Amino acid sequence: MEAGPRTLTRPTLWIIALLALLYGGGHLAWYWGTPLGQSAVLDERENLQLAAQIAAGRLPPEPFYRAMGYPLVLAGLSAAGLASEKAPYAATFLGLLLHALNTVLVARLAARWFGAPRAGLVAGLLHGFNPVLLHYATQVLDGTLANSLFLAGLLALPGRAEPGARRSAGWLSLAWTGAALVRPQFLLVWLALPFVWLIAVGEWRDRRAQLRPLLLALAAGGALWLATGAWSWRVSGEFRLLPWQGPYNLWAANHPGANGRYYTQTLVLTAPPDGLQENPARMESVLLYQRETGDTGPLRVAVFNRYWRDRLVHETLAHPAAWLRLMLRKLYYLANNAEQYNNKTYAFHQALSPWLRFNPLGWGALLLGGTLGWLALARTSRALGGAVLLTAAAVAASIAVGYVSARFRLPLAALLCALAGGAVAAPRAWWPDDFRGRWKTSLVVLLLGVLAYSNWFGAADQSTVVQDHLLVALAAERTGADRITWDEAHAALALRPGHPDALALGLTSYFNLLLTGAPARPPEAEWLFLARVLHEQPPAGAPPRLAKLVALALWRSGSPAGVELWRRHAAADPEALAALVLSRQATVAERALFRALPEAYPPGLFRRMAEAAPPVEIREATGRIFPAQ
Repeated sequence: MEAGPRTLTRPTLWIIALLALLYGGGHLAWYWGTPLGQSAVLDERENLQLAAQIAAGRLPPEPFYRAMGYPLVLAGLSAAGLASEKAPYAATFLGLLLHALNTVLVARLAARWFGAPRAGLVAGLLHGFNPVLLHYATQVLDGTLANSLFLAGLLALPGRAEPGARRSAGWLSLAWTGAALVRPQFLLVWLALPFVWLIAVGEWRDRRAQLRPLLLALAAGGALWLATGAWSWRVSGEFRLLPWQGPYNLWAANHPGANGRYYTQTLVLTAPPDGLQENPARMESVLLYQRETGDTGPLRVAVFNRYWRDRLVHETLAHPAAWLRLMLRKLYYLANNAEQYNNKTYAFHQALSPWLRFNPLGWGALLLGGTLGWLALARTSRALGGAVLLTAAAVAASIAVGYVSARFRLPLAALLCALAGGAVAAPRAWWPDDFRGRWKTSLVVLLLGVLAYSNWFGAADQSTVVQDHLLVALAAERTGADRITWDEAHAALALRPGHPDALALGLTSYFNLLLTGAPARPPEAEWLFLARVLHEQPPAGAPPRLAKLVALALWRSGSPAGVELWRRHAAADPEALAALVLSRQATVAERALFRALPEAYPPGLFRRMAEAAPPVEIREATGRIFPAQ
């Protein structure tokens, strides 16, 4: 079915966008009240940090590790004078606006492809109220912006001969180049662009007439790539079109033993200095490279990337059967209804949101509806159906070579929304009159239904939920929500006893509850248990503050181990020395050393407590922290 003159009216598009904004706005308002909505973590925090560095002109003089398109957009918010503490709110609100824009684009796609306003209306509602798309739109992540450019490019695909074909080809190239620059996942889609375009215009009599507009369009996209390389050269002195995280990520996603669903960290890493955000995958890739090659000098990105590419090729050729099994599992995960982990476990956070919790729209329903919609499109507009199928295949291939996670499926989810709208609007196109055609359609739906709703190969595994509890605890600690930190740390410990990060978060959060005199605290014996575990098995690279809090908990219980810990750190740490003085456990020499501390010494917590009152009154002023002697 060629795109007919019938399309959605402007008021209808505004209504669809408004509904998406209202529903998404309710979820976002709730999310802003949570620790994660107030303090970004992992990739979100890194995006905000990069945006601030771009706005201030202080990017480190090194090749870009990750795609800079999205941080560049966020930098515009900082350059406009937005305060840093408001950046997470502005970025997530921008994501909501982009989600509404994408809803309109999907509605227009469906109406245009199927020539029916009803198809656009259904597609727009499926997209606007899709909980997964909305969840990621309200994160400080690049997926929603990349989807905007991807969908805008799809809207440029011709369904029939049009006078503006040259303009459409140029817009398609610019849009998909922008999508690849925002999210390199779209690189395969960009490479498939010439074939997608030629298939879409296949009904034209003279294909050669399309080669010149196509070449001009590719040149326009190439200019964007060159601009990115020039920016990289200006910052780092190296001309690079793509970020350098790709080769190691391909290795991590496809090496023997990879799960195929998400990145799995293999090393225990300590926090970077100066409070900077450091990508764990980047840290681990460099450490593994140094360990395996012995090259501990300044990192040479070209050599580093060649090493991981060679390893991947060698292991794949050495174990082709294992690699093939991995690819088959990835394709199964791609079709499965479970939304795989990517920094966060979607099911965990969906259950927290009162706006998303009971939303039944999921990947499985979109896959079935979108497949029927594609069958309808292919039977009524063969050229356009072929172009859409090739586009979907390019997206699917980019997912299969990387990680099959919820975040990587976002382009396909949006595309399936558009196609599912057509399935509702044109049921007779996918449900033919003849028995043979109906049998084939039923078999396809049955097969996809089994793939989508089965649970083979651990597709619905929830072992990653412990990381979500830790992320909430970390964000709550940064925002001062100490009771939430304590509860989430204990939830993580219930799933994985002895987890060092959970132990540390629980220890510090209880101390903060003591310090503020929070009512209805958990029993102090639970805090003492955490301290004893950390004392017996101190985590590698633990900050000195953790040892001081362990000592405090042990001392409050009457254990001499606490005093011994303070004394061990007293010579190098004034706060540990202050704790000895405050607890009246300091020797004459230690008290003299404390009095000799320079007045300009930055007062830490223990120091402030020790100087708060004369010795006799200290016990009364701080009785909620230190027991009476």
